[in-house]
Amino acid sequence: MLDKAQTDRINEILKGTEADLTRRIRDQKKAGRKAVAPRVFFVLIGVLALANLYFVNQLTMEIRAIISNLNEMYGHFATVSGRMSEIRDDMTRMEQEVRLMPVLREQMEALAVKVERMNADVGAMTESLGEMDRRVGTINTSVSDMALRFRGLNQKVGQMGLDVDQMARPVP
Repeated sequence: MLDKAQTDRINEILKGTEADLTRRIRDQKKAGRKAVAPRVFFVLIGVLALANLYFVNQLTMEIRAIISNLNEMYGHFATVSGRMSEIRDDMTRMEQEVRLMPVLREQMEALAVKVERMNADVGAMTESLGEMDRRVGTINTSVSDMALRFRGLNQKVGQMGLDVDQMARPVP
């Protein structure tokens, strides 16, 4: 998006161009010449410049929206990665504790405790999987939204190509 200084500078340039064109038109009328082609040419150039500014502004807004969606998606991936690390650490800790039990009775008592923890961990994993499922749904929605925005962006870039092609043609 253009900031205020850039917009003001563009307005100043356009006003200067308008004043210059007005002066030239008055000079030509005084000289008795009515040159319509240069006026039409400069007006068309001004209109094309404004159209290009509009399309550049739209492109900037779309890119910012895409970047925002990408940042949100990276945040979801970081959360999923953190949860998976916690699960891996819990599994490693359980494995070490089961391996270190020397006596069967102590092993059975410890196993009962671990089974309770495992149930809690499985419950936490179930909650984590539910959370992951919701986040994957959000990611899918974000990706679909990005696809729609890219489709719109492609259309706008195509339109800009047509406009640039139109500008590149010689004025009759």
